[in-house]
Amino acid sequence: MVSAERVRQLAREGWIEKQGKDQFYLVDVVQGYIRFRNDADRRAQKSAADSRVRDARAREIELRNAVREGRLIEIDEAMAIVEQITGLFRAETAGLPARVTRDLQFRKTIETALNDILERVADIAAERGRAVASARVASETVAANAARRVGGDEPHLSTDSRDPRAA
Repeated sequence: MVSAERVRQLAREGWIEKQGKDQFYLVDVVQGYIRFRNDADRRAQKSAADSRVRDARAREIELRNAVREGRLIEIDEAMAIVEQITGLFRAETAGLPARVTRDLQFRKTIETALNDILERVADIAAERGRAVASARVASETVAANAARRVGGDEPHLSTDSRDPRAA
């Protein structure tokens, strides 16, 4: 239901044609009101779309600023850093059993403990990597590389701890 005041307001705005002082044809009122509503809906939709565009532009500017300020880096760059650190950690811990003892049985015990630790770290890294970027293959690479066993499939590491290929 449209009030008399609303009809007068729509007439002042040009949506409804007046026939005389406060006199209107019913058809003109209905058609004018429909035109007004359709135009309002169209403006609201356009306004919502404009708002989304403004929000997207603001977000893009925020991201560019974050990159420029060093608060944000590409996921590939972050994954490369994690891979480098993981590789360094693996390389350093691979020689640990040989540095600790010459007893092959005790070395195997240390290797087993290190392998358990590396597997737990790899599992957590894989889980977090999937949470951050489930569609990225790079996160799987870190976990796969970290999960390699110290000493490979052999029961113990090479006795030559100076050989970098021993890991």
